[in-house]
Amino acid sequence: MSLPVGLPRIVLDTILGRLARLFLGAADNEAAARDAALSILTAYNAETEEELSLAAEIVCFRMQTLEALSDAADPGLPLNKVLRLRSGAVSISRECHKSQRKLDQLRRDRRVGAQPVDAEAPALPPEPVPPRAPASIAVAPQQAPAIPKANGKLTWSQAYQKRQLAKRIAENSKRHQAEHRRHAVEANGVAAAM
Repeated sequence: MSLPVGLPRIVLDTILGRLARLFLGAADNEAAARDAALSILTAYNAETEEELSLAAEIVCFRMQTLEALSDAADPGLPLNKVLRLRSGAVSISRECHKSQRKLDQLRRDRRVGAQPVDAEAPALPPEPVPPRAPASIAVAPQQAPAIPKANGKLTWSQAYQKRQLAKRIAENSKRHQAEHRRHAVEANGVAAAM
């Protein structure tokens, strides 16, 4: 078992207890679920409490993503529920990737800090960090570009969003035309009354 040395037992028990709940459906009993949680957690080779906490987050996020996608596959669900489940799975997956990147960065920092510095050896350049998108970009829905896949086709959700956008634009256009006609009729009625 490769878990951080000196970790208080209560912390480990709490983490394993929370993760075991995710495995209770497939496990025969709570002890088997805790063993499964411990097994998957030790695969991350966490060496500090922070790394262990991030590993637990990653496991939890991955299991919740799988559960949401599994629930979304139910053919009896209405489309809006399926889309909500898929959207939730994507959001959880993003958080999982953030936690994984943070865990990887902690490990890199620990390795760099633990290596003895050799005065004659040239310093290695830091590993590249993938660029991050801005936290929030305010773009009007009509200006949001469609992002094609590698083969030039849109994903199912992108095509759906594009259809919904076109539908909203058409509805807004009809509503504005009707309002314009109503104002014109009112203006002609006022002019005729004078």
